[in-house]
Amino acid sequence: MSEEDDFAAALAQAQAAVAGMADQYIGWVTADLERLDQAIIRIDAANPAMGLKGAYEVAHDIKGQGATFGYRLVTDIGALLCRYLHLSQERNAYDPAVIDAHVQALRTVIDNRVQGDAGELGKEILASLTAAAR
Repeated sequence: MSEEDDFAAALAQAQAAVAGMADQYIGWVTADLERLDQAIIRIDAANPAMGLKGAYEVAHDIKGQGATFGYRLVTDIGALLCRYLHLSQERNAYDPAVIDAHVQALRTVIDNRVQGDAGELGKEILASLTAAAR
């Protein structure tokens, strides 16, 4: 067996392993969304920076896993949320409605099992969230 064949076999094995975990992803991301809800609750007027940091960390986890399991839109929405939370920390100001819009979009994608980038609808969602975060 050549080195190229070894690589192809290893790649196929890795892809099969990821595909086998894809069913579990929905459970994982649902738990992460619950963690995100709890982190958002901790964003308060007394110390919003600490709460924003916690929410950012959970959103970053969500962003990092989506595309791996076929949910590209989750990764894209998660990236927008991460950027908004990071900028909010720097500004020491945030709009709860913007955060809620991102979380609702994530929930909708997961609840409806929208895989890939969702085409034109996905672009519209991302454009809407980007505009809201300005």
